[in-house]
Amino acid sequence: MVSAFVTESLQACVVALAAARRMLTGKARIVMVSTLFDVLGDEWFCVTAVRGLGEADVLSRLGAAGPDPLPRCPIDGVAEHFSPDSWAVRVYCPEGSGWAYVLDAFPQMGVPFREPVLKELSRSTEAVSVWKLLDSTTRAAHARDGEILALFDSWRFDPVSGTDPDRLNRALERVGFFLDEPDDDFSDPAAALEAVESEFGLAVDPQEVAGPLPTLVVPVRAH
Repeated sequence: MVSAFVTESLQACVVALAAARRMLTGKARIVMVSTLFDVLGDEWFCVTAVRGLGEADVLSRLGAAGPDPLPRCPIDGVAEHFSPDSWAVRVYCPEGSGWAYVLDAFPQMGVPFREPVLKELSRSTEAVSVWKLLDSTTRAAHARDGEILALFDSWRFDPVSGTDPDRLNRALERVGFFLDEPDDDFSDPAAALEAVESEFGLAVDPQEVAGPLPTLVVPVRAH
């Protein structure tokens, strides 16, 4: 009994010391909740937020290819209208939020994260994107005025790279990336979404994200 008590006490001290060290070094993790993660899950997703565009602008930049009106598909109903091999996305433009969202219908494609799509979406504005690949890495990107400013790949264990990585770097560090001793329950995709939601002021209604949204095929090549 005494041995177990001592062990538990030592473990508690280690946790407390780690937390204190992070506070002293300015690397304490801010505890937040990601609304996007709650609806998109942790298996795979790709979401890009674009500042200041309406639905018509987003569809134009994506080069809408589909019937008029576009089908409205829920998050789990896209396969009824589109092939899993298609570059299909759903578009979400919550009124008054200042942001439009492009959600990959088949996240293995990572369509909104692809450079030509991201550059076009960010033309004369800015866009931020997070892509989770099944059991693989989590990626994040920040683009502005048609230029990719920052790229992050969680498998590389390195800070953000790019011509202007500071903003995305700070946001990711604030939620717990780049720590020498990350929390045992740390989730790369959840933290990446937390980072961009907090830094860029993103706010969504999870029921609307999961529900029927305009869905189309993006006719943009990968390179």
